[in-house]
Amino acid sequence: MKPSKLTTFFYQKATLFCIPLLIMITFQIVGFDGLYGQDAYEYLRYSNAIQEYMTDGVHPGTYYWPVLYPTLGSLLGFSFGSTAFALQLISCLSFSIASVYILKTIRIVYPKAALRFLYVLLFVVFCPFLLKMGLIVMSDALALVFVVLSVYFFFKSYYKNTNLAPIFIFATCALMTRYASLFITFPIVVYSLMLVWKRKQFLQLITAVFLSAIVSIPFIIFQWGALFEATANPFLQTWSVGNYFKTSFTTQDGSANYTLPNLIHALSVFFHPGFLFLGSILSVISLRNYRLLFTFPQKLLFVCIGLYLLFLAGIPFQNPRITGLVFPLVLLLLFPAFVRLMKFDFLKRFRTPFVISAIVLQLVFFVMTFQLIFTRAITEKELAAMIQPYEGTTLYSFDVDLAMKGRGLDFEYKNMYLERYENFQANDLVLFDAARYQTQWKDKNPMLNWNFIVQNYQLKTLENHPKGWKLYQIQAKK
Repeated sequence: MKPSKLTTFFYQKATLFCIPLLIMITFQIVGFDGLYGQDAYEYLRYSNAIQEYMTDGVHPGTYYWPVLYPTLGSLLGFSFGSTAFALQLISCLSFSIASVYILKTIRIVYPKAALRFLYVLLFVVFCPFLLKMGLIVMSDALALVFVVLSVYFFFKSYYKNTNLAPIFIFATCALMTRYASLFITFPIVVYSLMLVWKRKQFLQLITAVFLSAIVSIPFIIFQWGALFEATANPFLQTWSVGNYFKTSFTTQDGSANYTLPNLIHALSVFFHPGFLFLGSILSVISLRNYRLLFTFPQKLLFVCIGLYLLFLAGIPFQNPRITGLVFPLVLLLLFPAFVRLMKFDFLKRFRTPFVISAIVLQLVFFVMTFQLIFTRAITEKELAAMIQPYEGTTLYSFDVDLAMKGRGLDFEYKNMYLERYENFQANDLVLFDAARYQTQWKDKNPMLNWNFIVQNYQLKTLENHPKGWKLYQIQAKK
């Protein structure tokens, strides 16, 4: 029996690992390379700058975000000859590995439970928001897998008395990828330190400190001039309990209005269909069987989740990408409820239709959430092709300027967000969509610059894009 069990588990892991890779390859074929918006191109820019540092010694400068993701992207980019592909591959591999290790964690925490593979297949691999993480050039999936590995090695050590060092190492990796991960891993790290003391395994701690220091080397090298810049993050500085109950914010990123208060949005990781369409039902089952929440794993997971969500709720913005970092722990917490749900006679009799329907429903939600990203990426490619004939001039733009630069177009770029401009030259170009930004960026630099141009200069429209973007050429002063 043993070889059969091992073989079954191997195929389960292979299935979880390969599905995201196959989906990524499919999207590559249809033209999606993981680049869209602004953040993705900023990761690409910094990864290329790190490559230049490695080859020519030109320091890439300090960075707004942690540097582990672009560092790994730059290293892998040498192998593939494409930093953009390397970054997307890292995201996809991270999601694949996270899927496997969520299953392995469930096997440790719930060793006698059934339906473990089915649960991970349905609600990890086909989770709309997690699948999106695995396809885009962002640090989300990499931070996610490091959090998952920290949790996995903690429970493995807790139950099997194995080495504690990986817990600290992967928690450091998570921190060096996404600073906010500290609020998830902090309770685990504290308890692990207690285990180090209890077991007298000080050599393991020394090993962990040494290897964690190695992981931190890129951060020290690239951030030497701003080692504590993370604490200067404007969102962190405006953190407030008062934000828990707000639905609208005005920040450096403009004005934003949301449907739900911040605290409810943070809790949506339990019920949003983009995460878990059965989340509300599973949460109710968990509360009705509340004694199950009093086991040590459940209490620890609850503390980690609660600490992170309370932190997120105080930040003046909402983004499911950020909330999703804690979702694997939510899945671990709700797994016993799923087992109970599947014992209902109806689901026992119609398990196959339920599984097929669940996968189809998850894919529908994925298409709904991914459509904007895919459309944006294709639009950016079309804009790059549209303005390419005008290279070699000065280009004023906002929002898509990083995309144009990231796709290799040769302009002297002027970002309409960074500063106010008043002296424009004849034949300068402006790539802008005023209707898109007139509400969010009212009385902010992008619209102030645009209004100044319209009021003071004659403009000639050179190109029109169906999505509303226009390429203008500045003529004479009015």
